[in-house]
Amino acid sequence: MASAPSEPIYPVQDRSPSFGKIIASFNFGDVATIGGITAVALPFGYYMGKPIPVPTMRAMGVIGFLGGFMLACQNSSSRLMGYSKP
Repeated sequence: MASAPSEPIYPVQDRSPSFGKIIASFNFGDVATIGGITAVALPFGYYMGKPIPVPTMRAMGVIGFLGGFMLACQNSSSRLMGYSKP
Protein backbone atom coordinates (compact mmCIF):
# COMPACT_ATOMS: atom_id res chain seq x y z
CA MET A 1 0.00 0.00 0.00
CA ALA A 2 1.40 3.37 -1.01
CA SER A 3 1.67 6.19 1.47
CA ALA A 4 1.54 9.93 0.92
CA PRO A 5 4.88 11.66 0.50
CA SER A 6 6.08 13.47 3.60
CA GLU A 7 6.70 16.72 1.72
CA PRO A 8 4.22 18.14 -0.81
CA ILE A 9 5.38 18.01 -4.43
CA TYR A 10 3.29 20.93 -5.68
CA PRO A 11 2.79 24.42 -4.21
CA VAL A 12 0.80 24.33 -0.96
CA GLN A 13 -2.30 26.53 -0.98
CA ASP A 14 -3.52 25.53 2.49
CA ARG A 15 -1.75 23.11 4.84
CA SER A 16 -4.94 22.31 6.77
CA PRO A 17 -7.99 23.25 4.65
CA SER A 18 -11.40 23.60 6.24
CA PHE A 19 -14.43 21.74 4.93
CA GLY A 20 -15.81 24.92 3.39
CA LYS A 21 -12.57 25.63 1.55
CA ILE A 22 -12.42 22.06 0.26
CA ILE A 23 -15.96 22.37 -1.14
CA ALA A 24 -15.26 25.83 -2.57
CA SER A 25 -12.24 24.53 -4.49
CA PHE A 26 -14.14 21.79 -6.37
CA ASN A 27 -13.35 21.90 -10.07
CA PHE A 28 -15.26 20.44 -13.01
CA GLY A 29 -13.57 17.07 -12.59
CA ASP A 30 -14.73 16.81 -9.00
CA VAL A 31 -18.32 17.61 -9.92
CA ALA A 32 -18.10 15.14 -12.82
CA THR A 33 -16.83 12.48 -10.39
CA ILE A 34 -19.85 12.97 -8.14
CA GLY A 35 -22.27 12.90 -11.08
CA GLY A 36 -20.59 9.96 -12.79
CA ILE A 37 -20.51 7.69 -9.77
CA THR A 38 -24.11 8.59 -8.94
CA ALA A 39 -25.17 7.96 -12.54
CA VAL A 40 -23.58 4.50 -12.49
CA ALA A 41 -24.99 3.61 -9.07
CA LEU A 42 -28.63 4.33 -9.97
CA PRO A 43 -29.11 1.75 -12.74
CA PHE A 44 -26.89 -0.70 -10.85
CA GLY A 45 -29.24 -0.46 -7.87
CA TYR A 46 -32.29 -0.84 -10.11
CA TYR A 47 -31.04 -3.98 -11.83
CA MET A 48 -29.60 -5.60 -8.70
CA GLY A 49 -32.69 -4.98 -6.57
CA LYS A 50 -34.98 -7.51 -8.25
CA PRO A 51 -37.75 -7.85 -5.63
CA ILE A 52 -37.94 -4.10 -4.89
CA PRO A 53 -36.04 -2.24 -7.63
CA VAL A 54 -37.03 1.39 -7.00
CA PRO A 55 -36.14 1.60 -3.27
CA THR A 56 -32.89 -0.24 -4.00
CA MET A 57 -32.15 2.19 -6.82
CA ARG A 58 -32.72 5.15 -4.50
CA ALA A 59 -30.49 3.67 -1.81
CA MET A 60 -27.72 2.98 -4.32
CA GLY A 61 -28.11 6.51 -5.67
CA VAL A 62 -27.52 7.93 -2.19
CA ILE A 63 -24.56 5.60 -1.65
CA GLY A 64 -23.13 6.53 -5.05
CA PHE A 65 -23.56 10.24 -4.36
CA LEU A 66 -21.85 9.98 -0.97
CA GLY A 67 -19.01 7.90 -2.41
CA GLY A 68 -18.49 10.37 -5.25
CA PHE A 69 -18.66 13.29 -2.82
CA MET A 70 -16.03 11.73 -0.54
CA LEU A 71 -13.73 11.02 -3.50
CA ALA A 72 -14.15 14.60 -4.77
CA CYS A 73 -13.36 15.95 -1.28
CA GLN A 74 -10.23 13.81 -1.13
CA ASN A 75 -9.06 15.03 -4.55
CA SER A 76 -9.79 18.68 -3.71
CA SER A 77 -8.05 18.39 -0.35
CA SER A 78 -4.94 16.84 -1.87
CA ARG A 79 -4.75 19.68 -4.42
CA LEU A 80 -5.00 22.30 -1.67
CA MET A 81 -2.31 20.58 0.43
CA GLY A 82 0.06 20.24 -2.53
CA TYR A 83 -0.01 16.48 -3.00
CA SER A 84 -1.55 16.57 -6.50
CA LYS A 85 -1.60 18.99 -9.42
CA PRO A 86 -3.66 22.13 -8.83
